[in-house]
Amino acid sequence: MTGSEWIKTLLLLVFLIALSLLMIGKPEWLWKIEHFLEVKGGEPTDFYLAVMRVMGTFLLIFSVGFLGYAIYTLVTR
Repeated sequence: MTGSEWIKTLLLLVFLIALSLLMIGKPEWLWKIEHFLEVKGGEPTDFYLAVMRVMGTFLLIFSVGFLGYAIYTLVTR
């Protein structure tokens, strides 16, 4: 990989980690962003909040694992 490809990969991973932390910590915000033009005064269901937290956890594990792999391959070159 070239230097610019590494930077793009790392920026994507930082974005994914931030998104996963948002999914785990504040899924209500994501619901409002997703539905702000469709629903007036609505609230997400408990099921939606639980699923977002589970998906955020998996995304965080994947992102951190891939970040570790990317750093490992960079260091062992």
